[in-house]
Amino acid sequence: MMGMAQINTQRLIDIGRNALYFEDYVVAIQYFNQVIKAKPHLTDPYLYRAYAKLSLEDYQGAILDCNQALEINPFLPKVYYCRGYAYRQIGQLEKSTEDLKKSLEFEPNNINTTNLWIENLIRLEETNEALSVCDSLIKEYPKYTEGYILRAQIQLQKTDTLQAIANLDTAILYNNKADLAYAMRGMIRYEIGQNEPGLSDLDQAITINSYRGDYYGNRAIIRMKMNNLRGAMSDFDTAIDIDNKNALSYFNRGLLRANVGDDNRAIDDFSTCLALDPNNYNAYMQRALLSTQVGDYKGAIKDYTVILEQYPDFIPAYYGRSKAKRKMHDIIAADKDEYMAMQIEREVRSGKRPPKTSQQKALEPNAQARAIVHQLNAQKKDRYNSDIRGQVQDKDVAIVPLSNFIIGTPDPDAQIKRQSLYNAQIDNYNKLTGSDLEFCTVQKAKKATDVNTYFSTIDSCTEQLRTNPTHQRTLMLRAYCLTQVEDFSSAIADFDLLIKHYPANVLAYFNRANARIREAETSKDGLTQATCMLAINDLYMALQLDPKLIYAVYNIGYIHLLQEKYSDAIAFFTQCIDTYPDFAEAYYNRGLIYIYQGNKEQGRKDLSKAGELGIHEAYNIIKRYAYWK
Repeated sequence: MMGMAQINTQRLIDIGRNALYFEDYVVAIQYFNQVIKAKPHLTDPYLYRAYAKLSLEDYQGAILDCNQALEINPFLPKVYYCRGYAYRQIGQLEKSTEDLKKSLEFEPNNINTTNLWIENLIRLEETNEALSVCDSLIKEYPKYTEGYILRAQIQLQKTDTLQAIANLDTAILYNNKADLAYAMRGMIRYEIGQNEPGLSDLDQAITINSYRGDYYGNRAIIRMKMNNLRGAMSDFDTAIDIDNKNALSYFNRGLLRANVGDDNRAIDDFSTCLALDPNNYNAYMQRALLSTQVGDYKGAIKDYTVILEQYPDFIPAYYGRSKAKRKMHDIIAADKDEYMAMQIEREVRSGKRPPKTSQQKALEPNAQARAIVHQLNAQKKDRYNSDIRGQVQDKDVAIVPLSNFIIGTPDPDAQIKRQSLYNAQIDNYNKLTGSDLEFCTVQKAKKATDVNTYFSTIDSCTEQLRTNPTHQRTLMLRAYCLTQVEDFSSAIADFDLLIKHYPANVLAYFNRANARIREAETSKDGLTQATCMLAINDLYMALQLDPKLIYAVYNIGYIHLLQEKYSDAIAFFTQCIDTYPDFAEAYYNRGLIYIYQGNKEQGRKDLSKAGELGIHEAYNIIKRYAYWK
């Protein structure tokens, strides 16, 4: 048999790079995994896998791959750049800048690296250094459009709008298709009261690039200012159609809907905004105000309470909550909130309390009449048809644990094939039943013909068992088919009979445990403690008979997870990983638990590993939850 080191690794790298080019990031990772297993001393597969993870927004995973590449060879400018970019995306700007400078030591004229360095300096508000580096860049490349755009950003940070506009003028002079330059200039003009020229610039930006939701969102703000409410609403709708994960678009549209008296739909927009960005206290404030208007006083009280937990001195929230409580005839609680607001006001006037913070001022009801401008930066719009192609982290994925392992036929259409560990029991099972089954969490979808075949097999087995009621092969086959048609009670009865006559049948215990869980999940009573204990006992019996049946360990962890016994579940998933370091499903479920418990650092690591091993849904969770503060 050919060993891993004998495979054509260069061909695998080339295929992986081709997958990267076509934005098949999840697939690309699988090819680079193979190369790394065969030749772990190569740096390229780590770098390319890091590129794929960057596109999937698995920044921690990309950093780990870059670390590995630099341990092998510390003189790789592309790796420093890649790691610097990843650090930047998670807000570690000092580390990012250090890596970018290191990259420039090896490639001093790399424009992309210099750009990123300047952007870091802007974020760090090191405006003088940023301007110096940017000036040097433009001196070296006097017609470099992006250089003038960067310098405009620096001038804006220095509140020099005239110089910012002048630099954007120059950028457009050298490249009249520079949509970002038009968009930036348009918003600067809007900010200084030049609405018509600002609108014209946004029109031009959208003409050049119609796939930028933020352009439509910003044009909508200008149209609102010019009282073109219909046009503004159309732009907000388009912005959301382009990017339905942008919380700011929903917030702004909510403001517009509230402005035209469409209160209920405005509330819906603020709710969607908060689902995407639960730290947007402006949205809580707006929803609270509108909830009071439409008579949802409980909802208003809840939102005001959330605000006060974050800003305990915020006077309007006390007054707002007092009003809502009074509407609910909770006079004592209303008076208490009103008294608290008045007390804070007195203490602020007397100097006993500090004045309002800028964050609190931004929450003032009057301050909320104004929409928030979308941040403008380089981005692209991607469209994908495949479930695993492209930026899978942007797809809608149900955040649920991966299910227990069963014995079945894996989905043949799955584009990422995850490893099924060899187990002697399943091998014997297949020999006994004449089947070709595997341990899997997701089976092939059953067709009507499959179901008919199962029922036909059940009838055939029943006929055979009349003459030999304890025939092992026939009982096993009927029990399996009964499980497939979801007649769990009958399947359990067959497993009972099997265990009675063949007490060393490992998989009879394993399958009975699964049947117990599935029967309970589909019953009106649901999953009870008693059922869970019976299933766990079955799995322990299977492990006594076969200590290497790691899928039984996983399933015990899964049952504990269903019971919300998270510490126990973590322990069993950890046992799976310690035994088989590439156990993707165990990483995934353990990562979910860590995220739920607030341990986001460990959750990121586990989900990154799960994604690397082929569970692409992990990238969606990393993006949605793992980097929230």
